[in-house]
Amino acid sequence: KKKFLASQPQLAIDVDKLEYNADAEILARRQKIYTINCVPCHRNDGGGNTIGPNLTDVYWIHGGTVKNVFSTVNTGFVEKGMPAWGKTMSQGDVRDVTFFVLSLQGTNPANAKAPQGDPLEQPVIQKADSVKSEASL
Repeated sequence: KKKFLASQPQLAIDVDKLEYNADAEILARRQKIYTINCVPCHRNDGGGNTIGPNLTDVYWIHGGTVKNVFSTVNTGFVEKGMPAWGKTMSQGDVRDVTFFVLSLQGTNPANAKAPQGDPLEQPVIQKADSVKSEASL
C-alpha cells in the first residue's frame, strides 16, 4: 500500500494563497481525522486539555490565520508536544483538518482551557450575523 501511495501524485498546497473554506462535506470528512488524531490533546470540542491549547477562542500560541494553523498542523512544534502531521497526512488532509480546526472558533465549549498566546485582531471565521446576505427575487 505504501509503495502504491508513494507512486501517486501529491497535492501541493500554496499556503500563501490558502483561504478558509467552510464546505460542509470537507468539515464532516475531516472531523473524523480530527477525532482520531487531535482529540487526545485538544478534546472533542476543541476546548483543550493539559497538553493542547483551546482551539475555540481567539488566542493562538503560533498564530491563528489559515496559513499559521496549516503550518502548525503540517510541521508541528514537537518540542511542545504538537506532532508534525504533514509527515503522516496528505497535504489535502492537512488543509482540510486546518479548516475543521478553524471552524471551531467561537463555539465556546464548557470548561475550556484558559486562553494562551496572542489574540487575533481579525478572526478567520465570521459569525453568520456579521455576514451580509442578499436575497434575489
